[in-house]
Parts: sequence; C-alpha cells; structure tokens
Amino acid sequence: MLTRFLDLDSSRISPALGSTVAIPGASTRVAVVAVVAVVAVVAFEGGRATADTTAMIAADTYIATDPGYDQAVAADVAWSARLEWISRAREVHLDYVQRESLIGSPPRREFHELSYVDRSLGPWTLTLGRFRVPGGFWLIADGAGLAVQGRGLELAVYGGARSFTNARDETVLRRSPEWLPLIGAAVTRRGDVQARLAYTYTSDRITLPGDGVIAPPAQPEQYLDAELLGQLGDRVSVTGGATIGTRYLVSYPTTAAQITDAPQLETMWFGSAAGYGVVSVRAGGFRLTTAITAARTKLGQLTDTAAAAAITGSFVESSTRLAWRDRSWRTTLRYRARVFADARHAHRGYASAQWRRGVLDLQLGGGIDVHAGARSGSGYVDTTTLLGRASAGIHTSAVELAVGLAATSAIGDELAVTPGDDPNDKRGPYTLEARSYGFAHAFATRGPWFGGVDVEIGLVHDGTRALLQAGWAR
Repeated sequence: MLTRFLDLDSSRISPALGSTVAIPGASTRVAVVAVVAVVAVVAFEGGRATADTTAMIAADTYIATDPGYDQAVAADVAWSARLEWISRAREVHLDYVQRESLIGSPPRREFHELSYVDRSLGPWTLTLGRFRVPGGFWLIADGAGLAVQGRGLELAVYGGARSFTNARDETVLRRSPEWLPLIGAAVTRRGDVQARLAYTYTSDRITLPGDGVIAPPAQPEQYLDAELLGQLGDRVSVTGGATIGTRYLVSYPTTAAQITDAPQLETMWFGSAAGYGVVSVRAGGFRLTTAITAARTKLGQLTDTAAAAAITGSFVESSTRLAWRDRSWRTTLRYRARVFADARHAHRGYASAQWRRGVLDLQLGGGIDVHAGARSGSGYVDTTTLLGRASAGIHTSAVELAVGLAATSAIGDELAVTPGDDPNDKRGPYTLEARSYGFAHAFATRGPWFGGVDVEIGLVHDGTRALLQAGWAR
C-alpha cells in the first residue's frame, strides 16, 4: 500500500484540517530550524562513529467529493519529514507533518518528535527535546528524561511541558504558548521477558465535542501504563499491556432556566481503562494470532441520550487470525467478536486469498459484518453487511499496479439514520457513501524515489476519492 512509507492514511484526514496560509506559522519555522540542526548533528557525528541513518521526505494530497460531485468535502495537501540517526552511543529522531487545506479549512501542523538521546554517560541515558512518554493518546512531552540501568532493570524519570492536548492541539509551538506540566517515572525490565510499568501526571485543556466549548483552566490527569513482551521458544510470542487514565463526566443543563449555562466537568480519576493481550504461534507456513482487548470509558449525561450512546467507549473484543503462505499462495482467515457495555454485539468474519505467479498478482476476499442487540432508543440499529474485494494486477520489486471492485462496511453503519439525513450518507467521505466502489492502485519506486496514486469511484451512488503521494526515502 502507498501508506506503508507514511503514517498518513486517509482516516487521519478530516475536512477540519488544513488551510493554505501565506505566512508560515511558528511550528513551520521551528521545523525548518530543526531540520537544519538535526542534519548538522548527524553530519558532525556521522564522521566520528558508525551509525544507521534513515530519512524520508514526502508529499501527499487527498481529495474526496460528495454525492453528485458538486463539491469537494475534503481536499488538502501535506508534506512530512522523518529522520532517524542511531549509533551505539547516540540517537537523533525527527518526525514532522504539515497539512494544508485546499478548500479553506484550518491548517494542521504537527511536530511529533525532535529528540536527542545520549547513552555515552556510563549507566545513564539522557533524552532531550520532544519525545513520546507512556500513557494516553498523544501524550508527548517537551523536556528531558534521565534513565539509569543496572542488573537488567532500568529506572527512568521524565518531565517538562505537554506538547499536545488530547484534541491534538499544539500547546508550545504557537504564538501564545500554553504550559501544561508533565512529569512521570518508569521502571523497565530487560531480557528474554521485557516489562515496563510507568506513571505519568499531567494536565489537559478539555474541548467538549459538538459545541467546541473549552473548559476553564487545565484539568489534571494521571496515567498508569504497563507493557509486557515475551518470547516463549522460537515459535510462540506473547505481548500484553494496560493503560488506566483520567476521564471526565460531562453534564449539560436540562432545565429551561439553565439551558444556556456552560456544561459541568467532573474529574474521574482512572475513569478510563484499556487492556490487551496477544499470543502468536508459528508452525511451518502457518501463523495463528489470537488477541483480546477490553476498554472502559465513563461518559457523562447528555441531553440527547441517543447522541450519548453513539460515543460509548466500553467494550470487550476478541479476534483470531490464521494465515498460511507458500511460494505462490497467501491465505488468511479472520474472525472478530465485540461485546459492548450496553449488551450490543458485533461479529465480523473474513477470508482472503492471494496468488502470485511471476509478476501476476490476483487477490480475492469476502466476509460478513453483523451488528446485533441494539436497544430501542439507543441510537443504534441491527445491521448485516456483506464484504468483498477482488483485484488483478502486477507486482514487481519496483512497480505495483492493480484494479478491482470492493464492497465494505461504512464507518458508523450501525447508527440509526434520522429522517433529516441523506439515506445515502454512510459517514463519508472516508468510506464512500455507496459502499460499493471500483478502485485503481499504482505505486512505483526508483532508487530512493517513490510515488503512487489510489482512486476509488462509487458504483451505486456518486462520489470519488483520490490519494496521491510522492517522496524520497533512504
């Protein structure tokens, strides 16, 4: 797929992201300075020690139309830069994405990482800059970390300012920085079985969904995060993890006299929890992977109970994948079951096969998606959707070409459609409204250069999507 070089798939693009701006923002200027600084460090250190260097610069543009092709509901262009320089004693990491809209939506500029790691200080490891820390989604810090190793254990502390809110809003690299403190500690066991336990205390600025109301001053948050990785022999691997974090109950006024009052926030310490476990077994050409995931999020009361049901975040999920391959064939069987807190349940079964002979590449897959157990008035409905995908193309070390047909379950298909909604609207533009579409895929590499295009065109109702990418990687 085109997105294997970039973590920029279309599910991350929204009509609310990106707008062309004549004057570069603070994060853009910092990005330019950072790239120059990192290149200078790599060039200076590169002559002193053997190191592995990985670099990527790329641009992509994404366009999606509404039914009838009357207008573009999403149209933007983005560029990204990534750099990793790793030697025995030092590391440098850079990850930056800038997305600008072609239809006047706000811009999105995200400096994900700019860090320097120094392991030349004996048992001590120093980390400086912008780096990810254990815990919640988009938990990134601007600051420093210090770790010490001994007898298979590593103890670390880290702290600074929080880089992004959970709404993905930049807090530091802006004209008026907002300083949200962040501090934490972690203990890690290294060896055949690796494990980590971390605690992080921080603050967040809460933006309520729908009306965009921003809660008064920063709200405190804390996260407890654990991870486990073990290799049981040559054929069996086990991974697992859990995160417990702070969430908020949001209560909207329901009486006529208070209907215009601001909603109330109630902090729920460790009100959200998620855990997972994965077991993978290999035997010859077979690989069996079984996973279980559980997530629990407390939600406040909204005036519209159907709307509240649509964003429930508590469920248990179990999935199994059996894959087999030889020189020509690759086959996969998948099954996923999900049970929600309100007793709804969803099941998805899917089988696919791929056959390659020379440059010829044929793929065929099909399955079913079932949502059941919806309660009256919950905002959900029971649905059954058939899934399918078939393509024919060529595949070489330098070129991928494919054309085909697909039918898929749209995002939010289990949500009830109100009388005022377009009956053809299936949460587009990221899943085509018709859910049945033809597609074409082309991708090519030449030396360090790569580029390609993906196009999807609705077969039953109008609508199209296109994703183009080009870049350089080494």
